[in-house]
Amino acid sequence: GQFVETKEVTLFGNPDQHSIEVGWIGNTGKAFALWRDPDANTFSRASFDKNWRVETPIQFPTTGTAVRLELAQNPDTDHSELVMLDSSGEGIYGTDMDGNCTFANPACLKLLGIPPETDLVGKHMHTLVHHTRANGEPYPVEECRIYLAFREGQGVHVDDEVMWCADGVSFPAEYWSFPAVREGELVGSVVTFVDVSERKRTEEELRQAEKLAALGKLSAGLAHELNNPSAAAQRAAAQLQECLDSLEQHSLRLGTHGLGDDQWDKLRTARTQLVEGMSAVNDLDALERADREDAITAWLEERGVDDAWQLAPTLVPLKIDALAELTGALPAVAVADALRWIGQSADIHELVETVAVSSSNISELIAAVKSYSFMDRAPEQEVDVHEGLESTLRILAHRFKSGTTLTREYDRALPPVFVPAGELNQVWTNLIDNAIDAAGPAGTVRVRTRRDGEELIVEVHDDGSGVPEAAQARVFDPFYTTKDVGEGTGLGLDVARRIVHERCHGAIGFESRPGDTTFWVRLPLVGTVGTR
Repeated sequence: GQFVETKEVTLFGNPDQHSIEVGWIGNTGKAFALWRDPDANTFSRASFDKNWRVETPIQFPTTGTAVRLELAQNPDTDHSELVMLDSSGEGIYGTDMDGNCTFANPACLKLLGIPPETDLVGKHMHTLVHHTRANGEPYPVEECRIYLAFREGQGVHVDDEVMWCADGVSFPAEYWSFPAVREGELVGSVVTFVDVSERKRTEEELRQAEKLAALGKLSAGLAHELNNPSAAAQRAAAQLQECLDSLEQHSLRLGTHGLGDDQWDKLRTARTQLVEGMSAVNDLDALERADREDAITAWLEERGVDDAWQLAPTLVPLKIDALAELTGALPAVAVADALRWIGQSADIHELVETVAVSSSNISELIAAVKSYSFMDRAPEQEVDVHEGLESTLRILAHRFKSGTTLTREYDRALPPVFVPAGELNQVWTNLIDNAIDAAGPAGTVRVRTRRDGEELIVEVHDDGSGVPEAAQARVFDPFYTTKDVGEGTGLGLDVARRIVHERCHGAIGFESRPGDTTFWVRLPLVGTVGTR
């Protein structure tokens, strides 16, 4: 400064044994003296007002000794850095190499619920504010990531821990800890932290919104999948009523021809042959089927059947030799009615089969939904991952109809895993849905399971363009997406990561290059460390 004012102040302790520093306290006009007691291994401070009166004397159990303090007092000195420190809304404190506080700004005291007049200097900060993990387990100081800054001389950024207030209440914190270096020597660390409670709440609300959005997409696909069999069953039921009425009329007309038991047996045999031959006819190409219809139409017209063109498509499964054998055993006046009765009976059988198949498909979809959501089951349980994968694939079946190929490589001998199965299915949904998008209509998605030691691994592979190298470091970051605007929220993989890490005690990652991208999930097997 412009001049040096020298004052003689009595401190309690031997100044020859203490390292003493002097300086200003922010822009308050107050001075301070800092010293370390090597015997007690403590760090203490005495502060003075502008008239050099001691405000907070620290007494050692030794004789008071006069110490000459020299402090540059320059009214024009720029204290902007100190003003910024005191004015910052982020909590900032420093530690020495033992983790004891060397300074703390007002925001630090406020965030920690500590009265502003409290002096934190010399207090062990880990013991004070960072002693316990979020789950209530003790947080050993040896594992504290804040102290990595001066233990290993490296900065750290953490956003998944808590800090503790003076009243014993914790809050989620994001903090940065960097080495403090003076004249080339590492002397401690500087820690900056913020309360992220509000941000965490907002992120959780957005994650819930993402889950609802994903549920909406699944619901839309499921509605589409349910609509097809339900519509088919409805159409078949309506046609079935008409066919039953028509069959009744044909049966009454046949009854007027006085057919004997042998003739009725031949009719029933021909009907059975017709029904059994339907599946084979479905495998014929269009040209061959048309040729058969034309031949049967001509054969029927030769025998005076008026509606031959309507009967011929139904009678295609019967060869002309079989038709000739049947009609040869019947009176000529009964041939047309007999063929109509056979055809109508076959139509009814086919419609009943349609209703049965459609109903079965609907039941399978409902079962898949129940399995996917694990309704009526415990939140956490031993499960076969293949059951969840298959339920998810059934729910997402409509996504493959654009042309994407699906292949499975399952190790069915894998033992179960103990997980919240309903949540794990959300992971499979996100990974498979992303793979379908990446592969495109002409691509392939492969789902594979295998074992690696005491872990089960699920891999979802696609042959799309891959994750851009510049984006790979941020794939699991919340709100980050490589999709076009409106096509993704950027929360799907973040949700997957949290479920795998926090709920399933597993790991998730990926490897990607053009034409070959694989996302993998590792889960501990039942009976291994970390499982129940």
